Amino acid sequence: MRVCVVGAGFAGLAAATDLAAAGVDVRVFEARDRVGGRVWSVPFDPFDPASPVIERGAEFVLDGYETLAAYASSYGLRLADTGMSYYVRTPVGVPGVDAAAVEAASRRLMAALEAAGPAAGSVTDFVRSVGLPPNVAEAVLARVEVSCAQQAELLDPSVLRHVASMEPRPSFRIAGGNQQIALRLAAELGDRVRLRTPAHAIDWSDGRARIAVDDGVVLADRVIVTVPLPVLRGLRMEPAFPAWKHRVWASAVVGVAAKLHVGLESPVATSAVLSVPDRFWSWTARDGSGAVQPVVPCFAGSPDALDRLQLGGGPWHWLRRLAETRPDLSLDTARVLLTTWADDPWTRCGYLAEGVAHNEEMVRPIGPIHFGGEHTAGEWAGLMEGALRSGRRAAAEVLASAGG
Repeated sequence: MRVCVVGAGFAGLAAATDLAAAGVDVRVFEARDRVGGRVWSVPFDPFDPASPVIERGAEFVLDGYETLAAYASSYGLRLADTGMSYYVRTPVGVPGVDAAAVEAASRRLMAALEAAGPAAGSVTDFVRSVGLPPNVAEAVLARVEVSCAQQAELLDPSVLRHVASMEPRPSFRIAGGNQQIALRLAAELGDRVRLRTPAHAIDWSDGRARIAVDDGVVLADRVIVTVPLPVLRGLRMEPAFPAWKHRVWASAVVGVAAKLHVGLESPVATSAVLSVPDRFWSWTARDGSGAVQPVVPCFAGSPDALDRLQLGGGPWHWLRRLAETRPDLSLDTARVLLTTWADDPWTRCGYLAEGVAHNEEMVRPIGPIHFGGEHTAGEWAGLMEGALRSGRRAAAEVLASAGG
């Protein structure tokens, strides 16, 4: 049996290595010139051998990342404690609100959500219905919008179960860069991985699959497609997929996000600060050496936030807002790196903002075509852990469909 995997992010590589271990003839097609997808680790200064490694994409290893931790252990990679908490961010730009007030509000929201069951309306409607003080409600909405990378009025209240936990739990990342997991998986696969090879169309008209790539057509018994959801929506299928599959794709809300990295001129302690009006947060954290990196990363989420930060003109407005919200930092404005994802042709988004309710239809295969990727990971959608789990699930589906 030959299986072709479209996409060499965490999901595609996890699927391919499981299939290869089972003796399957597997090929992986990746449009980029690197593996890892939205997990992308680079030296902040590529010309400085001592430069810290930063994450231009997915960064934090959080509670429950059992699959990722197992891969890291198997490859001899170490989880580094960041010394700060992803879950707790000091709000600025809104008077009379601190991190404790946001944490108390999150507990109140969770209790109200459990009491109400499935709630109608949006996150905005639900948060305002609970009766929080307006300034606290605004800080909570900022936290949700940044985490989901989408406006709260477009999100179902169910997302609060996944992003409203604001207890001070530890956060980690892979020492030396999260992308190392993708690089190790790809090394196992060797020349089964073809970079710079985008899949343009898939013909599945006779029960097998024909994948059109730049240099011809590749035949396969099964295909696992793991590209991000906006890219998947635009992938040509012959014959066209049934209407129910297109409906579930259209119903899923994707987030839009960007990251900014700025150098620091003097040592700092760990920190995590949320700019409520701007809908971005910034942090300083330890790396694998145990020292706080001389870099402040920032993450902005939601289309409105990216518009307010004027990213079409570059990082400069965001840099000014960072300086205003973080007077505790001595910024090195000569060392600035902006990463956007919505304008990346092989991503076109940040990650799935919501869509868990329809995950069974998101996952369901069509003929010989199976689906992986963080958008198919249910409650783990949008996360590195979800991508890995989805790839392994898709590989198991293929093996089961072929009798093991």
